[in-house]
Amino acid sequence: MSPLSDRALQTRPFHVMALLARAHAVRARGLQTVSMVVGEPDFPTPAPILRAAQAALAQQGQHYTDALGSMALRQAIAQDYADRDGLAIDPGRIAVTAGASAALLLIMGALINPGDEVLIADPGYPCNRQFILAMGGVPKPLVVSPEHHFAPTAEQVAAAWGPRTKALLLASPANPTGCLLPLEQARAIDRVVREKGGWFIADEIYLRLCFQAKPKSLLSFGDHLISVNSFSKTYSMTGWRLGWMVAPAAVIEVVERLAQNWFISPASLPQQAALAAFTPETQAVVETYRQAYAAQAAFVLPRLEALGFLVPARPDGAFYAYCDVSALTQSSYDLCLTACDELGVLLAPGRDFSDHQAERYLRVSFPKPIEVLSEGLDRLERYFLGRKARQTDSSV
Repeated sequence: MSPLSDRALQTRPFHVMALLARAHAVRARGLQTVSMVVGEPDFPTPAPILRAAQAALAQQGQHYTDALGSMALRQAIAQDYADRDGLAIDPGRIAVTAGASAALLLIMGALINPGDEVLIADPGYPCNRQFILAMGGVPKPLVVSPEHHFAPTAEQVAAAWGPRTKALLLASPANPTGCLLPLEQARAIDRVVREKGGWFIADEIYLRLCFQAKPKSLLSFGDHLISVNSFSKTYSMTGWRLGWMVAPAAVIEVVERLAQNWFISPASLPQQAALAAFTPETQAVVETYRQAYAAQAAFVLPRLEALGFLVPARPDGAFYAYCDVSALTQSSYDLCLTACDELGVLLAPGRDFSDHQAERYLRVSFPKPIEVLSEGLDRLERYFLGRKARQTDSSV
């Protein structure tokens, strides 16, 4: 039998998924788990979207759409940018995709030749490097710090840019930190990327989930920028697998040819349902979701810090806290295993998101009802307070 591909052998495991599998054994022992590990909204898909899907099914109109998605949905997305951001986006610059993951894969296919580098933030979403590697590209991590809101500076981007560098990929707000890229920092980075003749790819899937401010898309910088977005987080549609990109026309032309061959088209039912995402009724529903995430953050963050889970850069949006647990352990992964096995609390280890000081950090995901979060935090509190008490007794 022929050996597997180098790509297959070199693809890293996603430790979050391993912890979810491990949790099955914990529940089999009778301990109910509290998941603070997965970045998935706990809210249902809004009713108008469900009704639109039901109506579409009743009409039995599930067929291939254009490779770039239905024009009706692309026009609706363009109108949403006009309404929220004051941007005039040509629907011809929009490609609907099977989630933001497919959008990123298509972008890398359109831009990257083997050996080309893409700058990414460390810490950052782990799958991004796999999209780059799939095209033979080289992910080049930029170690970012809480002092700069876990985002690179323009000077850092300029210093890292080399002769094979093709693009910079940044998320705002970011996973795992929830930090928004400050506007002036983003402008300075954009100037550097344009001077270098490269591409600035902005992952904005959490853009509409900021707690206080309602920032505009970085597409406001101009038609040169590429933005990736998704229905998954804002509209609680993770399982529907529907996203989109906005890119220059020349990129979209290539993306269309790639999509024709790789995916044929995005699924028709999610597209028909997603047309209802932009109605006033749905917007009112998802605004309550956004407010709930802000309330959950306000509840979780001080309790985490009281435990010794320090949050060196407070999240601006999404539903994550990236915590420094170095005062409690030398291995955040071991801490996550202990929390799972002994407490039934699921947390995401830093090694999923970073190659730099990974064992110092872990991610807490909090898109859950307050009472669920409280139970998880109570278990962690009892454990760490008990451990402190034991340490104090042993030192007497």
